[in-house]
Amino acid sequence: MQTIIGVMARSYSSFIYITALMFLFIFIFTLLGMQTFGGIFIDDPEGTPSNNFDSFSIGFITIFQVLTMENWQTVLYVTLRNNNVNKFVTSGIYIAWIFIGNFILLNLFLAILLDSFLEEDDEELDEEELAELHRQKK
Repeated sequence: MQTIIGVMARSYSSFIYITALMFLFIFIFTLLGMQTFGGIFIDDPEGTPSNNFDSFSIGFITIFQVLTMENWQTVLYVTLRNNNVNKFVTSGIYIAWIFIGNFILLNLFLAILLDSFLEEDDEELDEEELAELHRQKK
């Protein structure tokens, strides 16, 4: 556990940049969703869904939900059910967000973490080699 915390503490500067980039993309796609889908769910026969783009805060949560792929199909189906939007544009926005957000940005977090673990392993090997050389000299 100490190794994991040490690796995460050493790679915090890289995480800050990736987190800032991710929030920038979440902000952009929230604004895109508000512009494209804002206010279209008012005349929905089932009522306004909880995942909508009528306000920035709810749109932000909706985009984050699609990013984490937690029940994102429901968000897509509710959006596609509305006749006021183009189905291809809707599908394109969600596919682009899933590709950019999930497959690129979230995997960058994993790549930075794995790189930090590899550096930790290299440092441990270097320390072992130094200890072995020190023992051989004695």
